[in-house]
Amino acid sequence: MDLLSWKNVFLDQLALKGRKQATIRRYDYDLLDFFQWLEEKPFHTLTTEEVEAFYHHLLMSRQYKVRTIRRISSVLRRFALFLLEEGFLQDHPLLHHEPPLLNLEPLNRNEWISQKETSILLKTSHSERGLTENQRIARPQLTERNYTILLLLTNYGITLSEACALTMRDTSFIQQTIIVGLDASKRTLTLEDDHAKQLYVYWSSMPEPVRPRMHTDDSFFVAFDFTRRTYHWSYENDRPKALTAIALQKMIRTEVARAHLRKGISAQHFRNSYLLRSLLHSGHDHQLQRKLGLKSPLSLRRYVLTVSRLTTKEKALLLPNQ
Repeated sequence: MDLLSWKNVFLDQLALKGRKQATIRRYDYDLLDFFQWLEEKPFHTLTTEEVEAFYHHLLMSRQYKVRTIRRISSVLRRFALFLLEEGFLQDHPLLHHEPPLLNLEPLNRNEWISQKETSILLKTSHSERGLTENQRIARPQLTERNYTILLLLTNYGITLSEACALTMRDTSFIQQTIIVGLDASKRTLTLEDDHAKQLYVYWSSMPEPVRPRMHTDDSFFVAFDFTRRTYHWSYENDRPKALTAIALQKMIRTEVARAHLRKGISAQHFRNSYLLRSLLHSGHDHQLQRKLGLKSPLSLRRYVLTVSRLTTKEKALLLPNQ
């Protein structure tokens, strides 16, 4: 059967279950509208990106309210589930789509950090402020790594997991780029000259025996052995030991404390700030989703709402040279 025939069988089943005619007409309208949007795209081979593009169309082009989008999402999910139960599908991205929250709340001031706080953190991480004598001995190597990580988190909005997953194969010193993210969120970021140089400074500062090898899957950010005062080598995997997310979280807490900033600042705060600054600079455009590695345009809604609620003073706190 074709898609329209399946739709009719689906609606007949709803009628047999006692659904009201008004509800069935609403289902019929929503399904036909979706089929029209599909045009020549085969329903059974739709990708996650194509499904997200449909909901982006409803949100941005048609200016549908969140409540309406949630209703349409429910209709399409039920239809896909029906096709799954009938054996027409084995899986479908409509089954996994997460509609936007009904009650969207803006970020509060404690969920992002100012440009001044960012500058203090970066400056402190590149200094010996608040270190013990023993920490100072190991610090020359560790400083470059921590500073480089914080540069990427604060200036490019990458996630904590993306920082940990970065490999030498993803890093090009010549082209001054890094590749981060997986699947739909995978993207190439072009680094500023000074930031690209800092990546090389960190990498070249490591002793050659434990240094990640060029053009390999060796982790770019390597765990540090404080006892031996050098970087860890994994004998099991015969490569430098990757910095873990837990270790990176601890590093951030330590650097935040050294900078005498408020407790609780995390990688998510850096990403939130980066997202807000990006929206202040460029507005809500289609390229921003790709640039930030967001799976859905709807993911930007909370940030767009936050920017619309920011005071002039708060906007000034986010922007450079303020």
